[in-house]
Parts: sequence; structure tokens; C-alpha cells
Amino acid sequence: MLSNRISRYLLPALALMCCRADLVSARGFDGVEVHGFATQGYIKTSANSFFGDSEDGSFEFTELGVNASMDATENIRLSGQLLSRSAGEMYSGTPSIDFALADYTVRSTENDNIGVMVGRIKNPLGLFNETRDVAFTRPGFLVPQVVYYDKVRNLILSADGVAARMASFGEAANVSLYLAAGQTRIDENVEYVYLGNGYDGDFSPNGLSYIGRVLVEKPDNTLRASLSIASTSMDFERGVSDPIGNGNVSLVYGIGSLQYAVNDWTFTSEYMREPIEWQGFAGSPLDGKKATGESYYFQVAWQARSDVELMLRYGEGYADRSDRSGAEIQKATGGALPAHTQYSKIATAGVRWDLTPQVMVRAEYQRHNGTLVLSNRENPIPAATVPDWDMFALSISYRF
Repeated sequence: MLSNRISRYLLPALALMCCRADLVSARGFDGVEVHGFATQGYIKTSANSFFGDSEDGSFEFTELGVNASMDATENIRLSGQLLSRSAGEMYSGTPSIDFALADYTVRSTENDNIGVMVGRIKNPLGLFNETRDVAFTRPGFLVPQVVYYDKVRNLILSADGVAARMASFGEAANVSLYLAAGQTRIDENVEYVYLGNGYDGDFSPNGLSYIGRVLVEKPDNTLRASLSIASTSMDFERGVSDPIGNGNVSLVYGIGSLQYAVNDWTFTSEYMREPIEWQGFAGSPLDGKKATGESYYFQVAWQARSDVELMLRYGEGYADRSDRSGAEIQKATGGALPAHTQYSKIATAGVRWDLTPQVMVRAEYQRHNGTLVLSNRENPIPAATVPDWDMFALSISYRF
């Protein structure tokens, strides 16, 4: 299959180029660019676990990345990034290929640009998914969790496949279209989210996932609007000791985004809807279940000084829009899944301070009602979680 060939041949080659860009340059290739970043975070919560034992204060959030890009020919650009991410029980810090792709420009004029990409490609879902791991590009300590769930991050982050990109430039607006097909990456976190636990069986992609986005921007970047959608299907093949049968999970993940910037103010809002269907899974409450997740947030950021930004955000997320209170799932599970595990309502206040163009500090306070955004890998007993809780987060980031 195309995805297997990409993983076997192209990704290692591009990753090697990323790691050894200095040697590539030394051998006579011009235009090699190498960049990197590092973030260390500290998290303190009043209850529950978020990226480690945060009730006692956790430093278990670290991001390290290095990327390189080069023009192989006039029309082909190669780029790749290696990423190490530690985040409590969810991510161990093992280096992985974040993206690695070849981008071929078919046509480029002052009025339009058309290209094809192949490799491991970051999915341009919403406004922030492509750059969510680079702290300098995020709209806060993390991307808004009610839309960009970290607990299922790898499922929507990237895909191994092919993509077509098209852009048209005009006086009134620039319009871009992105279409892609590939295999998504499924890790144990995805299993915990969509199956409720980690099992011995195999949870793997069922065929190709399809991704699309249309983005409209004013040429002066004061207004951006986009509609993104991804469709994927996953199969579960039970292990010998697993208490549930084989099954399939299919979902559609859609985001509508709007951002407006005026003077020193930036207003951002995104809305997400996620219809999910479970088939099979004999012996489990998931058998034949359907749900539609729904989330949204509103954010305002003010550039108080050239080096200081203040931010306020409010967001809500629901596991199933037909059971917003969570009362039905609590009743169906006899209280094993309390109502508050089915929603999150989060009020956030934060400050960003750019000490230099290369060094940034963030501080953020969040007030939570509900625990939908929590990982059940880190909080294995849902009934033991606390519905009303606070989080303080501090991070320092460096880039070159």
C-alpha cells in the first residue's frame, strides 16, 4: 500500500535529511534551513491529574523539536521534523517523525499556486493543528483543549499519504483548498479515548482517512475563516484475554474557524462537531452506540506591548450533544462514569512575555467545570475525579 511504502522509504530518508542537514549543506546543496524549539512546562492542579501528578505540581511536560527543509529542485521542497514530547502518562518523550514530506509545486504565479505533497503530512485542521507543537504559534499554554484534545492528539495530528493544495490570490481575498488521503496514526491514547480502556488487542486504521480544508483570508491577514473536515475509521481486533469482541469505530471531525484582528486585538472562535459510531464490540456498552461530540470556544488576545500579550478564553466541550448534562451515561453505567466526565467548561486567563525573539514565558490560569478533557490513562477511575477544579500552568520556550 502507498502508506506502507511512504513509511518504509520516504519517511526515514526525510528524517535523515532533517537530522543531518549540516552534512547535506556541506556536500553542496544550497538553501538548507534548520530550526528547532524547546518547551518546559510546570502544571499545578487543585484536583485530578493533568500531565503527571499535577496535584503536587508536575514538570512532566517537555517538547523538543528540530526541523530542516531544503529545495531539492526548483519545484521540489523537502522538509521534516523530529519531535520528542513528554506529557505525563500519555507521551513518553520517545523521538518520532512529526512530519516528513516532499512538496512539488506544479504551478506558481502571482495569481495562484498549485502543488502536491507526499509523505507524513500535518493535517491543516482548524487554525492551529499544523503548528500546535510549536509554543510560539499556540494561542496559549496549549491549544484550546475542548477542540484540539491532547488526549487524542495523534489521531488528528498527521497522516501518511498524499495531498493536493491549491491557492488563489485576489485583491479582496485569498482562497486556498487542501485535499488529502492517507493513514492516520493510532496510539494507545486513542484506544483509551474511543474504547474506554487499554486492551491487549490491536486497534488500527481501517483503510484511508480523508482530510479537507477551505480557507479564506484577507490579503492583510485581518480576517481568516475556514472549514475543516476529516473522516476516519478504525478496527479493533480483540486479544485473547480482552472482555470485548471485535469492532469498528468511525468518525467525522469537523471544525469551523473564524479569526479577526484589528489594531492590537485578535478575536478567535472555533466550533467542532464529531459524529462517532461504534459497531461490534460484543460484551461492551459500546456495541451499536452513536454519539455526536460538540465543542466551541471564544478567545480574545490583546497585544499590550510589543513583547506582552494578554489572553482570555471561554470554551465548552461535550462528549455527546444529546446528553450535555451527562445524566444519561451516568445512569446507564450505574455511576461508573459520572455525569461530569461527559463535559468540560473552561475559563482561561493567560499572559505571554517574549523576553527576546528566541525566548518566551507563559503563565495561565484555568477554571474547570467537568473533566471531559482529562485523559483516563492518567485518571483511571472516573468516579474518583473531581468535577470542579483549577489549573495553573507555567512554561518557558526557546527557538532557533
